[in-house]
Amino acid sequence: MIQEILLGIFSLENLLMANIGLAVGIIIGALPGLNVIFAITVLMPLTFDMPSTAGILLLLGAYCGSMYGGSITAILLNTPGTPASVATTFDGYPLAKQGRAGDSLKAALVGSTFGGLVSALLLIALAPAIAKLILNVGSPEYFSLCVFGLFAAVGIAGEGNTLKGVIGAFAGLFLSTVGLDSFEGTARYMFGEANLLAGLKAAVIMLGTYALSEVLMKSREIYVGKYKEIPKVAFQKATIRLRDLLKYGKTLLKSSLIGTVIGAVPGTGGAIAAMFSYTEARRGAKKPQEFGEGCIEGVLAAETANNAVTGATMIPLLTFGIPGDAAVAVLLSAMTMQGITVGTQLFTGGSPWVYIIMGGLIVINLFMLLQGSLFIKAFANVTRVPLTVILPIVTVLCMIGTFAIGNSTFDIKVMLAFGLLGFLMKRFQFPIPPLTIGLVLGYLMETNLRRSLLLSGGKFSIFVTRPFSLFILVISFASLFYPMIRSMLKKRSANKAA
Repeated sequence: MIQEILLGIFSLENLLMANIGLAVGIIIGALPGLNVIFAITVLMPLTFDMPSTAGILLLLGAYCGSMYGGSITAILLNTPGTPASVATTFDGYPLAKQGRAGDSLKAALVGSTFGGLVSALLLIALAPAIAKLILNVGSPEYFSLCVFGLFAAVGIAGEGNTLKGVIGAFAGLFLSTVGLDSFEGTARYMFGEANLLAGLKAAVIMLGTYALSEVLMKSREIYVGKYKEIPKVAFQKATIRLRDLLKYGKTLLKSSLIGTVIGAVPGTGGAIAAMFSYTEARRGAKKPQEFGEGCIEGVLAAETANNAVTGATMIPLLTFGIPGDAAVAVLLSAMTMQGITVGTQLFTGGSPWVYIIMGGLIVINLFMLLQGSLFIKAFANVTRVPLTVILPIVTVLCMIGTFAIGNSTFDIKVMLAFGLLGFLMKRFQFPIPPLTIGLVLGYLMETNLRRSLLLSGGKFSIFVTRPFSLFILVISFASLFYPMIRSMLKKRSANKAA
């Protein structure tokens, strides 16, 4: 069996397929709108006539590669390639503006590889135990996790913008209710528009509020003559060394564990993991004021967590046949077509598949480090392209990516509308992350709130009588009010000193 596993991973054909999947995934992940699901879906038809192992490793490569690829445009253009890379923009893009795009890209690569490896190793060691633990998480705990994510998003707005962050978060929650009610099937806030039956797509809104709004802002600056060229990245390797990044070992390990735990909870994903990890890294940093201004630790925290999700989402899939997120649901379809039956029998039936998948994830993450190291120089030099060339290209990519998400021209109109909204928010200094995170969490939050109230007969006490739910809520409110309390204490200390 060991020989079968080793041949399944290390044969020339399978290694080649894993590397092709990685390369395609990195490219697709870096293109705005063409997300992880798109990368796997595009490659899936190619696996029909392939040997099973080669086909699965191709898709696993695309899965890991596209998660990392989203950081490239997030750092260089302030345009998240995937929703999981939103938190990477907070410090990655400021670093690029300082002329340190190479350092930021290297930090993202090292963090992505570290998180992917840790989650793959934890998958091997703890998959059955973690999966059983996650099954004890119910609707109240899911709702409490959403509250924490929402408060974390408000915290990103900064101490002086808390009210604006709250407004943005509630606006995002409101937008998540557009479409059919999942419980009763009634239409909500559609105004007779049939295209809104399925609700507003988070990826489309993110393309508008992050990418297109940035195009509009930069276009305005060029038009009025206020734009100042950002420092160009020289044709040289990153100056930061691996040992410099490993100094943040505590953040790397903590972010890997956060990403693994959150990724193992079905329905969460890389965006939530990255946001949680970024908030926690900033909370525990010696100089939290550096976060958002170009902090390597912020890039490491976000990228380590969102790539740690890749191995963690396989835990409920392999042990109980439950896909951890939408991308893994596509992987499940591919496995079924290849005749692979996931679930507890995968561990008990003597099948080599579970170990091929686990070992394959480790090999893929190591190859990702190699591919990223070889091409990181080219990625950094994208900033040498004149802005007047980049802006039209980003606009076209946004439109192509938006159309690819749902094959609908209506989505393009939505993207344009939210691009204008994002432009206005930036003009009046309203933070965008609370809006988009509220939209992403809205469906999960509403669904689990209503389920919890049905279970408790309408009593809100269910959220505080369950220990894990209460623990999460306490942390949530502490994280929301901690910056304000800290600011008050600083003012009091300053007054005493005066």
